[in-house]
Amino acid sequence: MRYRRLTTPQPTPEAEIDSPEIIEAAAFVESGDELLAMLAELARYGMELAQAQRDYAMARLAAVTVAGAALNHGEDPTAAFNKISQTVRRTIALQLKLKEDVGKRRAGLTVDRAAKRAEQAADHAGAVKTAIKSALVGAYLTGANMTDFDAEEDPETADFRQLEEQELLHDAEDLLGDLDQYGDWLNRPVGETVVRLCVALGLEPAGCIKQGDKWMVRRPDTLYETLQEERRTSSSLPQSGEGQAAQRPGWGAAGDPSMIDVAATPHPDRFAICPSP
Repeated sequence: MRYRRLTTPQPTPEAEIDSPEIIEAAAFVESGDELLAMLAELARYGMELAQAQRDYAMARLAAVTVAGAALNHGEDPTAAFNKISQTVRRTIALQLKLKEDVGKRRAGLTVDRAAKRAEQAADHAGAVKTAIKSALVGAYLTGANMTDFDAEEDPETADFRQLEEQELLHDAEDLLGDLDQYGDWLNRPVGETVVRLCVALGLEPAGCIKQGDKWMVRRPDTLYETLQEERRTSSSLPQSGEGQAAQRPGWGAAGDPSMIDVAATPHPDRFAICPSP
């Protein structure tokens, strides 16, 4: 009885989930957060300067009023304050616009990552389920000795095999849906689930075994192994002149037509021999 190693598909690592689009969006959000911090700091500095210029303008205007004098030609105590306050307003507007853009990209990034995780989880579940079903079919067919037949020469057996496989997989699907008994199948080694399903489906428990820390599932012989077995079988049969004398008295004796010595001469093409004339 031959077995193959049964591996359990692993989920995609978290670091490999992000697609190029998700990576680009994450980079935009990260740099956007840094720019927002810089704009906030710049706005704070602008406010400090604006406050200072406001205090200066108020003090200058108060002094002129008390002295009853006029401002110097071209003097405008509020000019610097007006320029700085305009810069602060533009900085705050840019900050708000960037914050809105970053917020939209962040929300989209969250949705995209959630969808990607769900997709990866579904792919992982499908891979595990495929491995389980493949192992079950292999264990069933080898146990039922149904692997050595020609579907064209034996269509009835082929139809029976297909029907049995469909019923087996349908029953296995129903069992995996039983959360009380198999709810953790996705987090278990495939071999453990296959063994439990073999018992539940009435298959031979030897269809899946554990050797050390590895799970093994029964498999049919490969073509090479089949040929090797046929050669060993043929080599164990009696050879020419061995064990046949009792079945054919006189076999191999003088006068037996099968033992006529035919001399061989080279063939004209030098690659074969033919009986001499």
